[in-house]
Formats: sequence, structure tokens, C-alpha cells
Amino acid sequence: MGRQRGASAVERWEYKSAVDMAKALKPLSRPLSTQPETLTSDEKGILAQCHAAVDTLQWAFWLAGKALETIREGRLYRTECSSFDEYVWKHWRMKKAYANKLIRTWRIAEAVFGLLSTEAAPIGAGKQPTPLGVNAEKALKALNQAQVWELVPVADTWDVDAAVLVYRTTLEVDGVNVTAKLLNGAVQALPQGDFDEEQIADHVRAFVESFGEDDEDELADFTARVERAVPSHWVRRLAKKDSAAAHRYLDELQAHVDKVRAELGPLDVTVTVPEARGSEESSAAEGLEPTAAA
Repeated sequence: MGRQRGASAVERWEYKSAVDMAKALKPLSRPLSTQPETLTSDEKGILAQCHAAVDTLQWAFWLAGKALETIREGRLYRTECSSFDEYVWKHWRMKKAYANKLIRTWRIAEAVFGLLSTEAAPIGAGKQPTPLGVNAEKALKALNQAQVWELVPVADTWDVDAAVLVYRTTLEVDGVNVTAKLLNGAVQALPQGDFDEEQIADHVRAFVESFGEDDEDELADFTARVERAVPSHWVRRLAKKDSAAAHRYLDELQAHVDKVRAELGPLDVTVTVPEARGSEESSAAEGLEPTAAA
């Protein structure tokens, strides 16, 4: 008995990678069907390939960085040019700084892409989606070189896994869109010293939760911001392991507060008095007795 017509359509869409799908794309010169509101199986397959091709454009910086490092480290340029810098300029008019930037980001991009792809995959029946899983699909579409570049200092200080931890922690906070600006601030908020996964996650989470809040609201109530600025639950955990270290942390935190206070200068206690509407109100505002009428 022959195979049912159209049974292989889904199989044809299953490629090993987006690049494979893009390569298999056959450009159209006209519509394949006259159906106004539905697509045929062939059209659905072509549309999937088109999406894959555009997705490849999004990840061009990662693929380019990986390829450039391969050329540089393998000295594959040696038959044409005396240096890697000369080679990338000759072929792509690419400056050394940009080539190195692409090279420094690709490992982080690959790792973050792996994280998001795994979390964005369909979950099994009966499983509850995690905050990370809910946000991963949107983040995957928005991920770009500017975001990944902000994670490079983390990878340089510790490793790629630490950079992924920073990204993952930002993604787990509900209602927050991961942007380059957000990641930059999160990285700036990281503590110094040896790698501590819990400490890094706590600092990133505290920053992300306070990111973009209305300054006027914060002027009315500092409590929430203060509680987020000092990760008390982490300090308590640290104290259980090493009480002296917890106190050193608080001492350094206090020293930082004192430094910021000194930078602000003396407290301005000037009180602005509203303009009086009459001579009596004006005299009272100036601390004078009202003048009797003539």
C-alpha cells in the first residue's frame, strides 16, 4: 500500500539546523496556490525555510566570530596575507577591533543560544512552565550582539558559564525585557572577588528588580529599593558559613555608602517659601510684624 499523499510534509521540514533549511530554500516567482486564506503543505514548508533564513541573519555575528577565530588560530590566511588583520580587511573591509569583538562574543552567544533553545522547547504534558521557559522564546528572538557584548567582562573575569548565569538570572525575573542596557547595569552591580554563584545571582536579581522604576515613586518610599540594594538573605547565608566574611561585606558596603554621601556634599536644607499674596502674608513670611494701616 502506497504512502498517503502529504504524509512526508512534516519530515521535509525537519532539518538539522536553520542553515540547512535556508540552503534548501527554492525562491518562488509566483504563488503555488490560489487558496486565499490557507497554505498548502508545500507552501508551509517553504515558509518555514524562509523563517530559518531570516533567523540565520540574526545569528550572523555568532557564526562570523566562530569562523574568524578559526581562520586566525589556524593561520588559514597565511597563503594570501602576512597577518590576520590584513586578511580580514582584504576580504571584508573589516577592522581588527571589530573582528576581535566578534571573536570575543561568539562563545557566549553560542552558550546563551543553547540555554534559550532548550528552555523555549515545548514542555511535556502536565509540566508547569518555569519563568525562564515563558520568557525564553521572546528573548531568543531579541538576542543580539549588543546584548552578548555586555556579558564579555563577566566571561573575562570568570568564565562563559558565569556570563550565562548573569543572563539566565535576568531572564528569570518576571515582567523584564532583557536588553543591552539592562545587562550592562547587572554586570556593573556584580561583586568583586572569587566566583560565588549564589552571590552573583542575588546581586543581579536585586538590580534587575529595581531596574527602570519610576524615580518619583522612589522619592516617596525608599524602603523597597534599600531592601533590594542589600541582599539580606544572601548575607545571612554567608554569615552561617563565615561570620567574619559577612561583617567584612557589610563594612565594605558601609564604606561605599559613606563615599557616595561624601560625593553628594553637604545636605541642602534650604526651604522655599511660597510667594505671599498680600503685604501681611509677605511680612509674616519674612519674620516681620505686619505694618499697621495709616
